[in-house]
Amino acid sequence: MPDCKPADAVPPHENRLKDETSPYLRQHMHNPVDWLPWGGDAFALAQRLDRPILLSIGYSACHWCHVMAHESFEDAETAAQMNRDFVNIKVDREEHPDVDQLYQHALQLFGQGGGWPLTMFLLPTGEPFYGGTYFPPHEAYGRPSFRRVMDAVRSAYKTDRERLQSQARQVVEALREFEGRAATESGALGNAVLGLTDDENREHRTDVLQQALERLGPRIDRLRGGFSGAPKFPNPTALSLFVRGYGRSRDRQVAEPALLTLGKMAAGGIYDHLGGGFARYSTDAEWLVPHFEKMLYDNAQLLRLFAEAHAIHLAHGEARAAARCAEVVAETHAWLERELTDAQGGLYAAQDADSEGVEGKFFVWTPEQIEAVLPVEHARLFARCYDVKPGGNWQDPHGHAPGGASILHVVHSPENDEERALLQDARSRLLRARSERTWPGTDDKVLTGWNGLAMTGLAEAGRLLSVPRYVRSARRIADFIERAMWDEARGLLRTYKLGQAKLPATLDDHAFLAEGLIHLAFASQDLGYLRRAMQITDALLDRFYDPERGLFYLGPEASAGVRLPVRPVSFHDGAIPSGVSVACMNLIRLAGLFDFEKEGQSERSDVADRRQRYLQIASQTLQAGLQAAQRGPVGLSNWIAALDLLRHGLTVTVIVDPKRSYEGTLGEQGQALVAAAHGCYVPDHAVLVCHPEQPLPDGLDHHRRGTSGALAGAVAYVCHGPVCSAPLQDPTSLRARLSESSR
Repeated sequence: MPDCKPADAVPPHENRLKDETSPYLRQHMHNPVDWLPWGGDAFALAQRLDRPILLSIGYSACHWCHVMAHESFEDAETAAQMNRDFVNIKVDREEHPDVDQLYQHALQLFGQGGGWPLTMFLLPTGEPFYGGTYFPPHEAYGRPSFRRVMDAVRSAYKTDRERLQSQARQVVEALREFEGRAATESGALGNAVLGLTDDENREHRTDVLQQALERLGPRIDRLRGGFSGAPKFPNPTALSLFVRGYGRSRDRQVAEPALLTLGKMAAGGIYDHLGGGFARYSTDAEWLVPHFEKMLYDNAQLLRLFAEAHAIHLAHGEARAAARCAEVVAETHAWLERELTDAQGGLYAAQDADSEGVEGKFFVWTPEQIEAVLPVEHARLFARCYDVKPGGNWQDPHGHAPGGASILHVVHSPENDEERALLQDARSRLLRARSERTWPGTDDKVLTGWNGLAMTGLAEAGRLLSVPRYVRSARRIADFIERAMWDEARGLLRTYKLGQAKLPATLDDHAFLAEGLIHLAFASQDLGYLRRAMQITDALLDRFYDPERGLFYLGPEASAGVRLPVRPVSFHDGAIPSGVSVACMNLIRLAGLFDFEKEGQSERSDVADRRQRYLQIASQTLQAGLQAAQRGPVGLSNWIAALDLLRHGLTVTVIVDPKRSYEGTLGEQGQALVAAAHGCYVPDHAVLVCHPEQPLPDGLDHHRRGTSGALAGAVAYVCHGPVCSAPLQDPTSLRARLSESSR
């Protein structure tokens, strides 16, 4: 329910989006619609005027959001009808994911699939009673016209109010049950809820990863990669389970669905072969025709996945496939640095699909355009390899795309080194030529959670590929968030643009940032990031964990002064992993890294209980969601990854090098051991590097118990908890020990 301001403080008619920082909201600030941003003012106005609320939710890179805006929100007659009959609220789903989730769930209860733009009709108090997604200006695609829908809603609100109110109450009760069911499945309710004894639960947890892979395997398109059918999304969270399964089995075939998919994506039209980076999804089953928008969250997760695939390919002597993975990481990182980096150091949210009002126009090519840039023979080579043909290689069934142009995708490989060099030069020239075109829009707000995902991707790519510049990029992001997105009074904030940070951070923001800090700590060997990760995790528990109900809420108690009819919980993965699963993984990691029984007992009497509390919350939460994860592994892939981490624990490699300087420089043997440790893919692996006389920070030194000795030169130890292996001085022996330890 809204915390309403006095009604007389709200002007009844004006577009109020000009004062917003969201690029999506600002795209609509010149609409003739009297838009208001989400907040108490809008709900107060609806109650004062006794009008239903027309809630429109989208995001700046959403193609169909742009279509509906051009067709309806920029149309004077449609806007007049909206202004006369409704209070109109425009929401950027990336600013308010909890608002979006609740009303997407309501749309599902109305028997419709979710998506954007989301069009929802609410009572003045926020309860939904009808909704849909895109509505055309005239009946089309089997959908009623937008104006006809508004007429029907206005008429029902005036003549059949009691029925609408009754329907809204039923929807809210169903939403409460829906979120409550997720809470039951994801909360710390213990094994009794599942009907399992401790022994039975342990048995299920032991093979939950294998069970998930057995369910996911048949859904993979074994010819073209990805999950069968169209459209195809990258789905890095689900694909990562196959990589994790390889890490436990060391069986190359287990990883094949992920490796196949990544290879097909990297060759397909979903990948930008000139500028780097992946589009959000492919509309077809061949990865050819994307929706051309590029999202930070997809590319952040794919950085890590391609780096892990690189390690697997190398381990099996697949040099060319490994090199392609490294190229994709390098090109995607270059795109992030070149086109998505804010001057202050953060990363922007997305790049649009449309330019000059046409989807994909910026990215596609005709033979004539290629020949205008390249010498004739080079143009023919490029066209042959990337399928640029007269008349184009695709058609948009909706008629929104440029006709006669081709989407670049790999259909032939260069036949020799000379052709490879020519193609590289051609790509560089075409990229420069493309930069002279009218650019698609960029959503230049910085979101904390998505930047946390990027920190993880960059840190892991830098560690696994031994590329320091990736780690430096991750550090820059971390320093930016600390400087610009943290407020001592308000805590962590969600969104930043033009020097202004605002909106309370969500569960995802806290969880993804803490995860990024943990990975960055080991990629950079700056273990101070671990302390910050612990502080962020404690703040997460304080703000989003309900110990009585045993669940994690997605958003704050009030979103911009408005209390939602039902507070959404975090459970399922979407395009990003669920915040609750990442939070549980962080709790397990931190509990496994710090020896809380030693740490700072003189400062806080309760610190000895922290490790136990972390593990208890994570264990009970994950076990309570076990059956749901087993039934639906695609939507709960990261839950399964967290259960696997809970079972196996962290692998910590400690490398002690007497030649290590305080600046971090290592001797030759130490460098070889570090390269071996980083280059071997092991799930949930942390590497600590230190000098024999340079103790690790308090709480981490227990990982080196029993590791001192008279051995000369650098030494590595592979540890699980306080138990460490015998000293290892040969990189080959270290790799073998790591492969064995991950099973």
